[in-house]
Amino acid sequence: MEVLPKKGKKACTMCRQQKAKCDVWRDESVPCTRCRKRSLECTIDDSFTREHKRRRYIELEHENEQWRQQLQNSQQLNSQQLNPQQLNLQQLNPDSVPIALCTAPSELSVPAVLKSDAQLDDSQDLNLSLTHPQYHLAPAGSTPGAMMGGNDPTMPRSLKSVTVSDAEIDDLFQLFFRHYASFLPILDVQTKPNVYYAQSPFLFWAVIGVSSRSYTRNPTLNTALAQEVTEMALLSVLSTCAPWYTIQGLLLLLTWPFPKENRPDVTFPLSGMLLHVAMQNGFHIPMSSHEFSRFKIPVSSELDMVRRSELWAHCVLVYQRSCVIKGQSPRNLVSLAQDTIQRQVLFDKIAPHLVQKLRCQEVVGKCSEAVLENGVRAMSLDQELALDILLRKYEGVVDDIALQAVVDDERHYLLLCRMAIQSFYFYKNQTLVSSGCLPRLIVTACNLIDYVQALADRMGSLFMAPVQICFGLLLASMSLLRILKNDSASSGLDTSRAQASFFTAINLAKQMSTDRSDSAAKMVTVLNQLWNSSKAFRKSDGSYHTTLRIRSRLILSLILDAVWWWRDEYDPHMRPHVRTKMRGTEFVDGPSRTNMLPGFDAGRATMGPDPTRDSTGDMIQHAAPLQGEFQINEDYFTNFEWLSDEIFSFPPDSSLTSNL
Repeated sequence: MEVLPKKGKKACTMCRQQKAKCDVWRDESVPCTRCRKRSLECTIDDSFTREHKRRRYIELEHENEQWRQQLQNSQQLNSQQLNPQQLNLQQLNPDSVPIALCTAPSELSVPAVLKSDAQLDDSQDLNLSLTHPQYHLAPAGSTPGAMMGGNDPTMPRSLKSVTVSDAEIDDLFQLFFRHYASFLPILDVQTKPNVYYAQSPFLFWAVIGVSSRSYTRNPTLNTALAQEVTEMALLSVLSTCAPWYTIQGLLLLLTWPFPKENRPDVTFPLSGMLLHVAMQNGFHIPMSSHEFSRFKIPVSSELDMVRRSELWAHCVLVYQRSCVIKGQSPRNLVSLAQDTIQRQVLFDKIAPHLVQKLRCQEVVGKCSEAVLENGVRAMSLDQELALDILLRKYEGVVDDIALQAVVDDERHYLLLCRMAIQSFYFYKNQTLVSSGCLPRLIVTACNLIDYVQALADRMGSLFMAPVQICFGLLLASMSLLRILKNDSASSGLDTSRAQASFFTAINLAKQMSTDRSDSAAKMVTVLNQLWNSSKAFRKSDGSYHTTLRIRSRLILSLILDAVWWWRDEYDPHMRPHVRTKMRGTEFVDGPSRTNMLPGFDAGRATMGPDPTRDSTGDMIQHAAPLQGEFQINEDYFTNFEWLSDEIFSFPPDSSLTSNL
C-alpha cells in the first residue's frame, strides 16, 4: 500500500508563489504537472519565500520610470534635430502634439503605473502629512500623453471671464501637489498642466479651484471660479472625456468644496452623481469592469483592478462622508457590492489604510441605521437604555479596528468615527448623565482637537484641511460646548481640559477659514457667541434644556440644534415679526410677508395656536424675542430649504459674519 505523503511536503517555487497544488514530491527529478502544462521552470528551493505583490508593483514602477526617463531623453534629442520651421510650429501650438486623446475604446482605461510620494521632486520640499506611501492614480492612457509635450511651456487658460496665466497655473499645480494631494492621492504629480487640460478641462479647473483656496498671489481667484467650476461639475456627466477624469474632478470638489455664499449647496447631489458615475462604469466591480463598457475592451489586469479598486474606495469614502455631513444615512459598502466575495476581493486589493477608512465609515453608517431603528423622536427610558447598549457595542467595534491601525492618518479617522458614534448620546434625556458617557465624550472630543492641532503644527497651517477635518472639529467643539453649558452635567468632569480644547478649536477654525462665507468662518462666529450667551440651551426658568430639538438629522442634529439656538438669539431674520396698526394702515416690523419662505403658513398650521398673535390674528408686540421652551414642531423646521443647504445660513447682508 502506498503511504500518503505527510502535509508540508516539498513544492516547487512556482507553485509556492501561486499557492497552487504541486506534485513534485512524487519525483523531484521530474517537473510537476502544473509546470509541465505551462512550460515553466520547475525548481525546488528550500530558502524560497513568496514575493509580496505590492512590493513587486513598486519595483515594476521604478523600472517603468527608468524607461520613461530614457524615452523623454530620446524625445529631447529628436526635438533638437527638428528643423527650425517645425520647432516654431510646435512652440506656437503645443496642443497640436497628440496627447492622450479620450477615444471610445479608452474611456474605461485603467492606470498601469503606480506613482509613490517617494518619486516626488525633493526640490519642491513637499510637506506631506501622511506617513504611509501614497499612490497616485492615473489611467494608463495618460502616460504617453504625459511624456509627449512634457517639455512644452504651460499654456494660459480661460474659463469664461476668468483668465489664468501660465505662471499662475504652474504655481497653482505646485501648490496643489505640495499641500493638498497628500490628503487625496489620486493624481500624478509628473503629469503636466497641459496634459491635464487635454485629458479633461473639468479636472484641470478642479485642481485650479482647489489650490486657489490658499493662493495669496491672487486671492480673488477662488471666488471668481466658484460658480463656473461648480457648473462644470454638474455638466461633467455630459462630457465626452473618460469617466476616470470626471470622477477625479468630483472627488476634488467634494473634498474641498467652494464656499457656498448665496448659491445653493450642491455637494450632496454631486456626491450621489459621483457614486453613480463610478457604478455606471463598473468601478464597484473591478474584476468585471470590462463588462460595463460599450465597446469590447480587454479584461483588466491585476494591476488595473488594484487601481480601479482604490479609486472606487475613494468614491465610497467621499460619498458616505457627504451623507454624514448632511445628516443622512449613507449606503454601506455591503449594499454597494453584488456579493460578499466581491467586497472581500476589494479589501484584499486596496491599500491597508484605505481598508481602515472604509471600515470606519461603514461602522458609522451601521450605527446610524441602528439608532434610527431604535427610535429618535421621543425616546422612552427603555429606548435610552437600548441606545446605550447599541453605542457601547459600536464603540467596541472601533476599539477592534484601532488595534490594526499602524499609521497616524488612521488615528484621525478612528477619532472621528468614535466622535460620530458618541454624538448619539445627546439624543438621551433621562440617562445622559447617569450612564457615564460624558467623560468618554470629553476625552474623545479633546483628543480629536489635539490631533487637528498637531496637524496644524506639522503642516504649518490648516488652509488645506479637507472637509472631514473641519466637520470633525465642529462636531467635537459643539459636543464640548453642550457639556460645558450644562452646569449639573459638568460637575465632577474634567472641565478645565474641555474648556481649553474648546478655545483651541475656535483658533483652529480661524486657521481653516479661507473665505468669510465658508463653514470655518461661520463656525467661529457661532461658537464665540454661544459661549458668551446666557440664554443658549436654557428654558424660560433658567434651567438647562437637555433634549435636542432637532432629532431627525442623525449626527448633524447636535450641530443643527446649536445653530438654531444661535439663530433664536442672534439672527435678526429669525426674530418674531411684529405687526402694528396705525390709522387703518398695517406695518410689519422685520421682513415682509412676501419675503417669508414658502410653506411658512402651512407649517404654522401644525403648531397649534400661535403664542405671538392675539385673538384678532394681529402680532403681539414684544420688546425682545420670546424666550423659554421651544414650542415649534420639529417637522416645521425640516421643511425649510435652509436645512438642505449648508448648516450655517447667514443672511447675505448679515453683520454677524466675521471677516477673518
